[in-house]
Amino acid sequence: MIQGKYKNIRLQQNQYLVENLKNILSLIKPNRIVEIGTARGGMTLLMSDILNELGLKGSKIKTFDITIRGHLKNLKLENVEFYVGNIFNWGKRYLDKPEEIVDFLSEEGVNLILCDGGNKISEFNILAKYLKKGDIIMAHDYAPNREVFNSEYKDKIWNWLEIEDKYIKKSVEEYNLFDYEMDLIKPTAWVAKIKK
Repeated sequence: MIQGKYKNIRLQQNQYLVENLKNILSLIKPNRIVEIGTARGGMTLLMSDILNELGLKGSKIKTFDITIRGHLKNLKLENVEFYVGNIFNWGKRYLDKPEEIVDFLSEEGVNLILCDGGNKISEFNILAKYLKKGDIIMAHDYAPNREVFNSEYKDKIWNWLEIEDKYIKKSVEEYNLFDYEMDLIKPTAWVAKIKK
């Protein structure tokens, strides 16, 4: 299991995401990406470059984190808006600052939401209700359950498990979400759902 890097910035992702992200974004062709958990900004930079390479120059990324770290301090990208602060309430049961996301997601076109902050379960469950038909939500540090994680992920794909199917089951059913491109997604230790 190797952690990927992009332009010498640690991604906090495995090497499969680096390989598969271009294919994922070329299929989705998102008009907007919401990224929860900017961290060092490597994934943000990678997505920005891929969107430009795919000719999706009108696509925008809005990325959220509670602090600015490392490379972010000097990172300026035309198609990226950085938000520093907590948009969730303290208990992460709802959006404390919905104006920062809801209007952005309500615009026409396909949205991609990436949950990779400090509470992926709450992030997924809170943000799933803002999906429109055809939008996709993803969450990192995922395996379907602990047994699959231990047998198929740990020391092979990824060594962190923070979100399982049982924690998002209610949102998946309530918001009519279905697996999306699992052949591409599974090796990355993410879950991806599309709203139908």
